[in-house]
Amino acid sequence: MYRTRPKKRNGERGGIDTTRQHTGLTDILEWVGKVSGIDDDVRASFSEGDAEKMLSIARYWIGSGGNTLPRLESWQVMHPLPYREAITEDVYGKLFKDVGRNEEGVQSYFSARAARLGESAVVAFDSTTISTYSENQSEARRGFNKDGNGLNTIKLLTLYAVQACEPIAFSKQPGNIPDVISIENTLTQLKCLSLEKPLIVTDNGYYSQKNMMEFALRNMKFLTLADPTIVWVRETIDELRTTIAGMASTCPFDPTICGATVRRMHQFSRMRRRSRNGTVAWLC
Repeated sequence: MYRTRPKKRNGERGGIDTTRQHTGLTDILEWVGKVSGIDDDVRASFSEGDAEKMLSIARYWIGSGGNTLPRLESWQVMHPLPYREAITEDVYGKLFKDVGRNEEGVQSYFSARAARLGESAVVAFDSTTISTYSENQSEARRGFNKDGNGLNTIKLLTLYAVQACEPIAFSKQPGNIPDVISIENTLTQLKCLSLEKPLIVTDNGYYSQKNMMEFALRNMKFLTLADPTIVWVRETIDELRTTIAGMASTCPFDPTICGATVRRMHQFSRMRRRSRNGTVAWLC
C-alpha cells in the first residue's frame, strides 16, 4: 500500500495566502546591525549624529566592497542610510577627528560589546602590521614590515568573539613593539573584558624561543603551535608516536586528530645588557 495525498474536503481552499517583499542590500545590513546589537551599542556610546554617520559609513564600506569615501556621497543617492544628509569629505573628516579623540566613547562601545559575550566567553586575538605613508600617526615606527617596502608600520591588534564571529575590540600600537609585549599591553588596555588570567593561544607565526621565554617571564599562560622540524619538538613527538597511535589518544568527535600530553623541561637563555663603571657587557 502506498500513501496518497489527502483528498480535498468540501469547503476547503486549495492554496495559502503568500506575500512577496523586495529586500535589498541596505535592508540586510540594517537587519544584521539590529540582530547583532551593533547599532544599539554604537548609538549608546556616541552622540546621535556621530552614531548615524558611523553606521552609514560602515554599511557603505561593506556594501561597496571597500570603495574610497569620496564616492560615498553619490552612492548614498541610491542606497538609503541611517544618516539622511549628504556625507561629504568635510563631514567624515570632522567625524574621524572627533571620534578619534573620544576615548570614552570608544571604550564604552568595547564594554557594550563585551557585555554581550556572556560567561565563559572564548575570544580570538589577531595581530597584523600595516604600512603607512602618513607622518601624523604617532604609532607609526620603524619595525617589522612584512611588505618589505621600507615604510613605517603600525601594529593593529583585534579581539574577536569566537561564538559570535565578530570583532569586539581593537588596539593600535607602535610597529616596533615585540609580539609578546604587544599582547601584554592589549590585555591591560582591554580590562573591560575582565580577563584576569587568560590563556593565550597562538599559531606558529608567534612561535619562537624568545616569545616563549617572554611569556614565561611575565607569568602568562600560553598555548602555541610549534614547527615539528625543531629538534627538541621533534624528539618529543618521536617519544609519543606509540601513545598517539592508540585509540585512547584519538579525538572522540574527529578520528583524524590524535593527541597526547607530556611534560618536558627545556632550557632557555637570553642576553641582558649590563653597564658598570662605564663598561657595557652582555650577559647570557
